[in-house]
Amino acid sequence: MKVCFVVDKFPSLSETFVLDQISGCLERGMEVGVVCNQTTFGTEPNVDNARWRNLPAGVARWWGPLAPLRPHLRYWSGRLWDKASTALDVALAGKLEKYDVIVAHFGNNGLRVARAMKRRRISAPLVTVFHGHDVGAPMHDGTLSRYCAVFEQGTLQMPVNGFFRAALIGAGAAPETAIVHHMGVKTEEIAFRPTERGDALALISVCRLTEKKGIEYALRALSHVWSQRPDLEWTYTVVGGGELLGDMKELAARLGIASRVDFLGPLPHAEVKRRLGKAHVFLLPSVKAGDGDLEGIPVALMEAMAAGLTVVSTFHSGIPELIEDGVSGLLALERDVSALAEKLIWAADNPEACAALAVAARRKVEDDFNSTRLNDEFADTLVRLVEARAAA
Repeated sequence: MKVCFVVDKFPSLSETFVLDQISGCLERGMEVGVVCNQTTFGTEPNVDNARWRNLPAGVARWWGPLAPLRPHLRYWSGRLWDKASTALDVALAGKLEKYDVIVAHFGNNGLRVARAMKRRRISAPLVTVFHGHDVGAPMHDGTLSRYCAVFEQGTLQMPVNGFFRAALIGAGAAPETAIVHHMGVKTEEIAFRPTERGDALALISVCRLTEKKGIEYALRALSHVWSQRPDLEWTYTVVGGGELLGDMKELAARLGIASRVDFLGPLPHAEVKRRLGKAHVFLLPSVKAGDGDLEGIPVALMEAMAAGLTVVSTFHSGIPELIEDGVSGLLALERDVSALAEKLIWAADNPEACAALAVAARRKVEDDFNSTRLNDEFADTLVRLVEARAAA
Protein backbone atom coordinates (compact mmCIF):
# COMPACT_ATOMS: atom_id res chain seq x y z
CA MET A 1 0.00 0.00 0.00
CA LYS A 2 1.35 3.40 -0.99
CA VAL A 3 0.83 6.26 1.47
CA CYS A 4 1.56 9.91 0.70
CA PHE A 5 2.18 12.41 3.49
CA VAL A 6 1.56 16.04 2.46
CA VAL A 7 3.32 18.58 4.70
CA ASP A 8 4.69 22.12 4.47
CA LYS A 9 8.39 21.83 5.25
CA PHE A 10 10.30 18.57 5.49
CA PRO A 11 12.05 17.75 7.70
CA SER A 12 10.93 20.11 10.45
CA LEU A 13 12.40 19.96 13.93
CA SER A 14 9.10 21.12 15.44
CA GLU A 15 7.11 18.37 13.68
CA THR A 16 8.73 15.15 14.84
CA PHE A 17 5.21 13.67 15.08
CA VAL A 18 5.24 13.51 11.27
CA LEU A 19 8.40 11.39 11.32
CA ASP A 20 6.92 9.16 13.99
CA GLN A 21 3.79 8.52 11.94
CA ILE A 22 5.84 7.90 8.78
CA SER A 23 8.08 5.48 10.64
CA GLY A 24 4.99 3.70 11.94
CA CYS A 25 3.71 3.16 8.41
CA LEU A 26 7.11 1.95 7.18
CA GLU A 27 7.41 -0.49 10.08
CA ARG A 28 4.04 -1.95 9.07
CA GLY A 29 5.17 -2.67 5.51
CA MET A 30 3.71 0.35 3.73
CA GLU A 31 5.46 2.31 1.00
CA VAL A 32 5.69 5.96 1.99
CA GLY A 33 6.31 9.15 0.07
CA VAL A 34 6.35 12.79 1.13
CA VAL A 35 5.10 15.76 -0.87
CA CYS A 36 6.02 19.14 0.59
CA ASN A 37 6.61 22.78 -0.28
CA GLN A 38 10.21 22.90 0.87
CA THR A 39 12.90 20.37 1.69
CA THR A 40 15.36 21.31 4.42
CA PHE A 41 17.90 18.48 4.36
CA GLY A 42 21.22 19.86 5.51
CA THR A 43 19.79 23.31 6.26
CA GLU A 44 17.76 22.94 9.46
CA PRO A 45 20.05 22.68 12.49
CA ASN A 46 19.68 19.93 15.07
CA VAL A 47 17.72 17.62 12.76
CA ASP A 48 18.99 14.06 12.40
CA ASN A 49 18.75 13.96 8.61
CA ALA A 50 19.61 10.27 8.41
CA ARG A 51 16.34 9.38 10.14
CA TRP A 52 14.30 11.60 7.85
CA ARG A 53 15.88 10.18 4.71
CA ASN A 54 14.69 6.63 5.46
CA LEU A 55 11.83 6.92 2.98
CA PRO A 56 11.77 4.34 0.16
CA ALA A 57 9.58 6.47 -2.10
CA GLY A 58 11.56 9.64 -1.38
CA VAL A 59 10.58 13.25 -0.92
CA ALA A 60 9.15 15.47 -3.67
CA ARG A 61 8.30 19.15 -3.72
CA TRP A 62 4.69 19.75 -4.78
CA TRP A 63 5.65 22.48 -7.26
CA GLY A 64 8.83 20.69 -8.33
CA PRO A 65 11.30 23.08 -9.99
CA LEU A 66 8.80 25.91 -9.54
CA ALA A 67 8.93 25.56 -5.73
CA PRO A 68 11.23 28.62 -5.33
CA LEU A 69 8.38 30.75 -6.72
CA ARG A 70 6.10 30.03 -3.77
CA PRO A 71 7.69 32.44 -1.24
CA HIS A 72 7.50 35.25 -3.82
CA LEU A 73 3.87 34.55 -4.74
CA ARG A 74 3.02 34.71 -1.03
CA TYR A 75 3.51 38.47 -1.25
CA TRP A 76 0.39 38.64 -3.39
CA SER A 77 -2.74 39.30 -1.41
CA GLY A 78 -6.13 37.67 -1.04
CA ARG A 79 -7.79 36.18 -4.09
CA LEU A 80 -4.82 36.74 -6.39
CA TRP A 81 -2.61 34.50 -4.25
CA ASP A 82 -5.41 31.98 -3.75
CA LYS A 83 -6.15 31.66 -7.47
CA ALA A 84 -2.51 31.51 -8.55
CA SER A 85 -1.45 28.98 -5.92
CA THR A 86 -4.52 26.80 -6.48
CA ALA A 87 -3.90 26.78 -10.25
CA LEU A 88 -0.33 25.64 -9.72
CA ASP A 89 -1.41 23.09 -7.10
CA VAL A 90 -3.86 21.54 -9.55
CA ALA A 91 -1.46 21.65 -12.50
CA LEU A 92 1.34 19.99 -10.53
CA ALA A 93 -0.71 17.51 -8.48
CA GLY A 94 -0.07 14.55 -10.76
CA LYS A 95 2.44 13.15 -8.29
CA LEU A 96 -0.47 12.51 -5.89
CA GLU A 97 -2.28 10.22 -8.33
CA LYS A 98 -0.02 7.21 -7.77
CA TYR A 99 -0.90 6.77 -4.10
CA ASP A 100 -3.53 4.59 -2.45
CA VAL A 101 -4.18 6.99 0.43
CA ILE A 102 -3.15 10.59 1.16
CA VAL A 103 -2.46 11.94 4.67
CA ALA A 104 -2.36 15.74 4.86
CA HIS A 105 -0.91 17.22 8.02
CA PHE A 106 -2.57 20.55 8.88
CA GLY A 107 -5.82 21.81 7.45
CA ASN A 108 -4.20 24.05 4.84
CA ASN A 109 -2.60 21.04 3.17
CA GLY A 110 -5.83 19.08 3.34
CA LEU A 111 -7.53 21.99 1.59
CA ARG A 112 -4.92 22.04 -1.16
CA VAL A 113 -5.36 18.32 -1.80
CA ALA A 114 -9.16 18.60 -1.69
CA ARG A 115 -9.16 21.36 -4.31
CA ALA A 116 -6.85 19.31 -6.54
CA MET A 117 -9.11 16.27 -6.12
CA LYS A 118 -12.00 18.23 -7.59
CA ARG A 119 -10.14 18.81 -10.84
CA ARG A 120 -7.82 15.81 -11.27
CA ARG A 121 -8.10 12.05 -11.25
CA ILE A 122 -7.14 11.67 -7.61
CA SER A 123 -9.38 9.02 -6.12
CA ALA A 124 -7.30 8.07 -3.08
CA PRO A 125 -8.98 8.61 0.30
CA LEU A 126 -7.87 11.86 1.91
CA VAL A 127 -7.15 11.95 5.66
CA THR A 128 -6.52 15.42 7.10
CA VAL A 129 -4.85 15.76 10.50
CA PHE A 130 -5.67 19.04 12.28
CA HIS A 131 -3.12 20.20 14.85
CA GLY A 132 -3.52 23.72 16.25
CA HIS A 133 -3.12 26.96 14.32
CA ASP A 134 -5.07 25.43 11.43
CA VAL A 135 -8.14 25.27 13.71
CA GLY A 136 -7.50 28.05 16.20
CA ALA A 137 -6.84 30.88 13.74
CA PRO A 138 -9.98 30.31 11.61
CA MET A 139 -12.04 29.85 14.80
CA HIS A 140 -10.72 33.22 15.92
CA ASP A 141 -11.60 35.07 12.71
CA GLY A 142 -14.79 33.13 11.91
CA THR A 143 -13.52 31.40 8.77
CA LEU A 144 -13.50 27.74 9.85
CA SER A 145 -15.96 27.06 7.04
CA ARG A 146 -12.99 27.44 4.67
CA TYR A 147 -12.56 23.69 5.09
CA CYS A 148 -15.87 22.81 3.43
CA ALA A 149 -13.99 21.39 0.45
CA VAL A 150 -12.00 19.17 2.82
CA PHE A 151 -15.20 17.93 4.45
CA GLU A 152 -16.73 17.22 1.02
CA GLN A 153 -13.75 15.65 -0.74
CA GLY A 154 -11.95 14.14 2.23
CA THR A 155 -12.75 10.78 3.78
CA LEU A 156 -11.65 11.45 7.36
CA GLN A 157 -10.81 14.47 9.50
CA MET A 158 -8.46 13.57 12.34
CA PRO A 159 -8.19 16.40 14.87
CA VAL A 160 -5.65 15.75 17.62
CA ASN A 161 -8.10 16.55 20.43
CA GLY A 162 -11.79 16.61 21.23
CA PHE A 163 -11.90 20.41 21.41
CA PHE A 164 -10.93 20.63 17.73
CA ARG A 165 -13.34 17.84 16.77
CA ALA A 166 -16.27 19.81 18.19
CA ALA A 167 -15.13 22.90 16.30
CA LEU A 168 -14.87 21.05 12.97
CA ILE A 169 -18.30 19.48 13.40
CA GLY A 170 -19.68 22.93 14.15
CA ALA A 171 -18.17 24.14 10.87
CA GLY A 172 -19.84 21.40 8.82
CA ALA A 173 -17.83 18.20 9.18
CA ALA A 174 -20.00 15.10 9.50
CA PRO A 175 -19.59 13.67 13.03
CA GLU A 176 -18.92 10.18 11.69
CA THR A 177 -15.99 11.47 9.62
CA ALA A 178 -14.35 13.46 12.45
CA ILE A 179 -12.30 11.15 14.67
CA VAL A 180 -9.91 12.25 17.39
CA HIS A 181 -6.45 10.79 16.87
CA HIS A 182 -3.86 11.80 19.46
CA MET A 183 -0.22 12.28 18.72
CA GLY A 184 1.96 10.26 21.06
CA VAL A 185 5.43 9.26 22.20
CA LYS A 186 7.30 5.97 22.32
CA THR A 187 7.06 5.34 26.04
CA GLU A 188 9.17 2.20 25.73
CA GLU A 189 12.08 4.43 24.65
CA ILE A 190 11.67 6.91 27.53
CA ALA A 191 13.07 5.79 30.87
CA PHE A 192 10.96 6.73 33.88
CA ARG A 193 13.38 8.28 36.35
CA PRO A 194 11.81 10.43 39.06
CA THR A 195 14.57 12.86 39.93
CA GLU A 196 15.76 13.37 43.49
CA ARG A 197 15.41 16.90 44.76
CA GLY A 198 18.59 18.74 45.61
CA ASP A 199 19.02 22.17 47.11
CA ALA A 200 17.47 23.91 44.08
CA LEU A 201 14.30 23.13 42.14
CA ALA A 202 15.22 22.67 38.47
CA LEU A 203 12.51 23.84 36.06
CA ILE A 204 12.65 23.43 32.29
CA SER A 205 10.64 24.35 29.20
CA VAL A 206 11.23 22.84 25.77
CA CYS A 207 9.37 24.63 23.00
CA ARG A 208 9.58 27.03 20.13
CA LEU A 209 9.34 30.53 21.57
CA THR A 210 6.04 31.68 20.12
CA GLU A 211 3.18 33.46 21.86
CA LYS A 212 1.02 30.39 22.40
CA LYS A 213 3.73 28.64 24.46
CA GLY A 214 3.21 31.18 27.23
CA ILE A 215 6.86 31.53 28.27
CA GLU A 216 6.15 35.17 29.15
CA TYR A 217 3.79 33.95 31.88
CA ALA A 218 6.30 31.39 33.07
CA LEU A 219 8.83 34.16 33.61
CA ARG A 220 6.30 36.44 35.30
CA ALA A 221 5.17 33.61 37.58
CA LEU A 222 8.75 32.87 38.58
CA SER A 223 9.22 36.54 39.37
CA HIS A 224 6.23 36.22 41.72
CA VAL A 225 7.77 33.10 43.25
CA TRP A 226 11.00 34.96 43.93
CA SER A 227 9.22 37.90 45.57
CA GLN A 228 6.85 35.72 47.63
CA ARG A 229 9.32 33.00 48.60
CA PRO A 230 12.85 34.40 48.52
CA ASP A 231 13.93 31.35 50.52
CA LEU A 232 13.25 28.99 47.59
CA GLU A 233 16.20 28.06 45.43
CA TRP A 234 15.35 27.40 41.77
CA THR A 235 16.74 27.52 38.25
CA TYR A 236 14.87 27.71 34.97
CA THR A 237 16.16 26.40 31.63
CA VAL A 238 14.46 27.27 28.35
CA VAL A 239 15.32 25.09 25.35
CA GLY A 240 14.21 26.31 21.93
CA GLY A 241 14.49 29.18 19.49
CA GLY A 242 11.84 31.31 17.86
CA GLU A 243 10.86 34.87 17.14
CA LEU A 244 10.36 35.73 20.83
CA LEU A 245 13.75 34.55 22.08
CA GLY A 246 15.19 38.07 22.31
CA ASP A 247 12.04 39.45 23.91
CA MET A 248 12.01 36.72 26.55
CA LYS A 249 15.64 37.37 27.45
CA GLU A 250 14.84 41.07 27.86
CA LEU A 251 11.79 40.25 29.98
CA ALA A 252 13.81 38.03 32.29
CA ALA A 253 16.27 40.88 32.75
CA ARG A 254 13.51 43.43 33.45
CA LEU A 255 11.95 41.09 36.02
CA GLY A 256 15.29 40.72 37.76
CA ILE A 257 15.49 36.93 37.36
CA ALA A 258 17.99 36.67 34.49
CA SER A 259 20.62 35.18 36.81
CA ARG A 260 18.39 32.14 37.37
CA VAL A 261 17.16 31.69 33.79
CA ASP A 262 19.22 30.05 31.06
CA PHE A 263 18.10 30.33 27.41
CA LEU A 264 19.87 27.58 25.47
CA GLY A 265 18.27 27.91 22.03
CA PRO A 266 17.48 24.82 19.90
CA LEU A 267 19.29 21.61 20.89
CA PRO A 268 19.52 18.11 19.37
CA HIS A 269 16.95 15.69 20.74
CA ALA A 270 19.57 13.64 22.58
CA GLU A 271 20.73 16.73 24.46
CA VAL A 272 17.13 17.70 25.23
CA LYS A 273 16.59 14.26 26.78
CA ARG A 274 19.72 14.71 28.88
CA ARG A 275 18.50 18.08 30.13
CA LEU A 276 15.08 16.66 30.95
CA GLY A 277 16.76 13.94 33.00
CA LYS A 278 18.27 16.58 35.28
CA ALA A 279 15.09 18.64 35.75
CA HIS A 280 12.28 18.31 38.30
CA VAL A 281 9.44 20.39 36.82
CA PHE A 282 8.41 20.80 33.19
CA LEU A 283 6.71 24.17 32.70
CA LEU A 284 4.53 24.99 29.67
CA PRO A 285 1.80 27.57 30.46
CA SER A 286 0.21 27.59 27.00
CA VAL A 287 -2.21 30.38 25.99
CA LYS A 288 -4.42 31.33 23.07
CA ALA A 289 -2.33 33.64 20.87
CA GLY A 290 -3.53 36.97 19.57
CA ASP A 291 -4.14 35.51 16.11
CA GLY A 292 -6.11 32.59 17.59
CA ASP A 293 -3.25 30.07 17.42
CA LEU A 294 -3.79 27.14 19.80
CA GLU A 295 -1.95 24.08 20.98
CA GLY A 296 -3.21 20.64 20.04
CA ILE A 297 -1.77 18.55 22.87
CA PRO A 298 1.96 19.30 23.10
CA VAL A 299 4.15 16.24 22.57
CA ALA A 300 6.76 17.87 24.82
CA LEU A 301 4.35 17.51 27.76
CA MET A 302 3.90 13.82 26.99
CA GLU A 303 7.66 13.25 26.90
CA ALA A 304 8.14 15.05 30.20
CA MET A 305 5.33 13.08 31.85
CA ALA A 306 6.74 9.80 30.56
CA ALA A 307 10.19 10.71 31.89
CA GLY A 308 8.99 11.33 35.46
CA LEU A 309 8.87 15.13 35.67
CA THR A 310 6.12 17.09 37.39
CA VAL A 311 4.29 18.95 34.62
CA VAL A 312 2.79 22.40 35.14
CA SER A 313 0.60 23.75 32.34
CA THR A 314 -2.78 25.43 31.71
CA PHE A 315 -6.43 24.70 31.04
CA HIS A 316 -5.91 25.25 27.32
CA SER A 317 -7.27 23.51 24.20
CA GLY A 318 -6.67 19.75 24.49
CA ILE A 319 -4.17 19.85 27.37
CA PRO A 320 -6.79 18.77 29.98
CA GLU A 321 -7.26 15.59 27.90
CA LEU A 322 -3.66 14.74 28.85
CA ILE A 323 -3.27 16.29 32.31
CA GLU A 324 -5.78 16.07 35.15
CA ASP A 325 -5.09 18.85 37.63
CA GLY A 326 -3.89 17.46 40.93
CA VAL A 327 -3.84 13.88 39.62
CA SER A 328 -1.26 13.65 36.82
CA GLY A 329 0.04 17.22 36.84
CA LEU A 330 -0.82 20.79 37.75
CA LEU A 331 -2.93 23.20 35.70
CA ALA A 332 -3.67 26.91 36.05
CA LEU A 333 -5.95 29.20 34.07
CA GLU A 334 -4.38 30.84 31.04
CA ARG A 335 -2.44 34.04 31.81
CA ASP A 336 -3.17 33.73 35.54
CA VAL A 337 0.30 34.56 36.82
CA SER A 338 -0.62 34.37 40.51
CA ALA A 339 -2.24 30.94 40.15
CA LEU A 340 0.72 29.67 38.15
CA ALA A 341 3.12 30.91 40.83
CA GLU A 342 1.06 29.11 43.48
CA LYS A 343 1.34 25.85 41.51
CA LEU A 344 5.11 26.23 41.28
CA ILE A 345 5.45 26.98 44.99
CA TRP A 346 3.30 23.94 45.79
CA ALA A 347 5.51 21.78 43.57
CA ALA A 348 8.59 23.07 45.37
CA ASP A 349 7.11 22.42 48.82
CA ASN A 350 5.62 18.97 48.13
CA PRO A 351 8.20 16.64 46.55
CA GLU A 352 6.50 13.46 47.77
CA ALA A 353 3.13 14.48 46.32
CA CYS A 354 4.89 15.39 43.08
CA ALA A 355 6.38 11.91 42.95
CA ALA A 356 2.84 10.47 43.08
CA LEU A 357 1.76 12.85 40.29
CA ALA A 358 4.69 11.63 38.20
CA VAL A 359 3.66 7.98 38.56
CA ALA A 360 0.09 8.80 37.50
CA ALA A 361 1.40 10.91 34.61
CA ARG A 362 3.54 8.06 33.29
CA ARG A 363 0.55 5.72 33.47
CA LYS A 364 -1.64 8.20 31.58
CA VAL A 365 0.86 8.50 28.74
CA GLU A 366 1.33 4.73 28.57
CA ASP A 367 -2.42 4.12 28.45
CA ASP A 368 -3.58 6.85 26.07
CA PHE A 369 -0.59 8.45 24.31
CA ASN A 370 1.71 5.57 23.41
CA SER A 371 2.68 6.14 19.79
CA THR A 372 3.25 2.45 19.06
CA ARG A 373 -0.37 1.66 19.83
CA LEU A 374 -1.57 4.87 18.15
CA ASN A 375 0.42 4.02 15.02
CA ASP A 376 -1.18 0.58 14.97
CA GLU A 377 -4.60 2.22 15.07
CA PHE A 378 -3.62 4.75 12.43
CA ALA A 379 -2.28 2.10 10.06
CA ASP A 380 -5.39 -0.04 10.55
CA THR A 381 -7.54 2.98 9.70
CA LEU A 382 -5.62 3.61 6.46
CA VAL A 383 -5.93 -0.05 5.45
CA ARG A 384 -9.69 -0.01 6.08
CA LEU A 385 -10.11 3.13 3.99
CA VAL A 386 -8.20 1.66 1.05
CA GLU A 387 -10.11 -1.62 1.27
CA ALA A 388 -13.44 0.21 1.39
CA ARG A 389 -12.50 2.31 -1.64
CA ALA A 390 -11.45 -0.81 -3.56
CA ALA A 391 -14.70 -2.56 -2.69
CA ALA A 392 -16.74 0.44 -3.81
